[in-house]
Order: sequence, then C-alpha cells, then structure tokens
Amino acid sequence: MAVAGDSGTGPLRLPRIDLPRAIHQRPEDRERGPKFPIWSWHHGCVTDQQARYDRIADGYATWWAPVHRPATLQLVDLLGELPRTASRRLLDVGCGTGAFAAAVAHAWPGTQVDAVDVSAGMLEVARRELAGLPADIRRRIHLNQAPGDALPFPDGTFDVVASAFVIQLVPSRFRALREMRRVLRPGGRLAIAAWLRAEEPFPADEAYDAALLAAGEVPRSGGGDHDDVASASELEAVLRRAGFSRPKARIDALVHAFTPESYLEFLARFDDEDLLSSMQPEARASLEADLLARLRALGPAGLRMVLPTVFAAAVRR
Repeated sequence: MAVAGDSGTGPLRLPRIDLPRAIHQRPEDRERGPKFPIWSWHHGCVTDQQARYDRIADGYATWWAPVHRPATLQLVDLLGELPRTASRRLLDVGCGTGAFAAAVAHAWPGTQVDAVDVSAGMLEVARRELAGLPADIRRRIHLNQAPGDALPFPDGTFDVVASAFVIQLVPSRFRALREMRRVLRPGGRLAIAAWLRAEEPFPADEAYDAALLAAGEVPRSGGGDHDDVASASELEAVLRRAGFSRPKARIDALVHAFTPESYLEFLARFDDEDLLSSMQPEARASLEADLLARLRALGPAGLRMVLPTVFAAAVRR
C-alpha cells in the first residue's frame, strides 16, 4: 500500500518504471568523460564508513545494489502523483549507484536531481551507471560528495528529499533528518526507506557463523555497525521531532533468493569483505569450501533472505 499524498484523497500509486541498465560506457563517453559535476567535499566527521564504501563500491554495485533495488524504487511511489512537467528540485541522500536518481529523472521530466553520497567510490559507480542514460535524463542529474548530516546546500533549496537505506549508517539519525529538513522548502516532501530491526534468523548467515567458528574465527552472530529502525512508530516519532508533519510509515519486506555461490560472493565482495580480504589465501580457501558445503546442504529455503523494511513519507513544517 502506498502512502497517501498531500491531497488526503487516499493511497497513491505510480506505475512501475522500467529503466535501462547503464553499466558499460560508450567509447565516446570514456574519451570525453560523463557530464556529471562532482563537487569533492570532505567533512571532519566522516569515519571509516566512507573508506569502506570506497573500497567495496564495485562489490556493492554487483552483489548488493541489485538486491535492494526493488525496495529503493518504491520511494517513487511514496512521492505521490507529482505533476510530470512541473519544475522542481529533488535531493537523493546516499545515492549509491544512482538507481533512484535515474528513476526520478525518468518519471518527472521537469525535475532536477542532486544526488549525494559520502563515498567517492560509490559516486564513481553511479557516474558509470548513469552515463548510458538518454541525454535528457543524464543532464538533469548532478552528483556531489557529502555526508548526510552536513549537506552542502542552502536552506530551502529542494522541493523533495529522499533517502534509501542510509539513515542506519549515519552517525546521528536525528542530525541527518534535521539536515534534510533544513534543505527542504516549507511544505516540501520527504521520503525515507530504512531497514527494520528483526530477530528472525537467516539460515545462510547461521551457516557462515558456523563456518567461521570451525575456521577459528569469531562468528558475527548478528552483530554489526548498523542502527536499524526499531518500528514504524519509532520512525514517525523521530520525523516529528526532526521537524516534519504528517509522518506516515508502513512496514514491508524485501525478499531475495541467493545461490550458494552468489551468497559467498556477496560476503566476499561486500558484506564481510573486511575479514575475508585479510585472511591468508589457504585459510580463506578452506573457509569458503566449508561454507559452500554448508550452504548447499541448506537448499533453496535456507538461502531465501527476507529483510523487513520500513517506508515513511512526511512534509516539512
């Protein structure tokens, strides 16, 4: 169910948008370079999150972005039926590979999209992904490097601010949301997608923990550096406190089926790249062989990942 728009007339839906995948640049684009302005900017509060995403950007694009892309594009629905030709500015906070920025520019030809990410590596991936889009879409997307809690834009710049699966990574969720409010004009819309905290185990993760323990490594056991949202009501409450009115949140779930091989690549090139890349080759090969055997024994049901998600829309007071 989509979140109702400002008119109060009930749920709004937009048709699903089919976008071209733009992974490979044309020869002429490689020679000239894509026409995306990237303003390089650094902030003292940036920690190892930036360095980590710089390092794993290609693995993220290959093994994680396709997993969460369907949920990310649901943010288009949260924005309601905005007039297709109206002139507006939209900010995408934590743009990753640029999928949402491309979807918005495709859906609303009158919209200029500013897309920011703290990671220069992720912005390079986004630049590569967007380079093959039609020129009329590409020229309306502007990439900038910045953290979500220190946005490099004047007050009231944007009509819409959106962010997909980023607020669990920022140092302070409240400060990031206050920044999003600051750069929104009064009455402007906010759309947020976030991971919802869940206790339900994922058998493939449990198999990895068991393989780690067998290899003499410390299992992860659900630990991590993410601060996922506890509930829809919690997200609505923090949005009110951050200065938004009429917050409305709903819960959904993202479902993705791995194979044993794709789950291993997901771990090695994104989710636990820090550990696996630091292991000695022989020890790593032994761990991976053990893990593959455990994953194959699970069968398809054990490799079906269900991630609870929460979507929220609100208006700047």
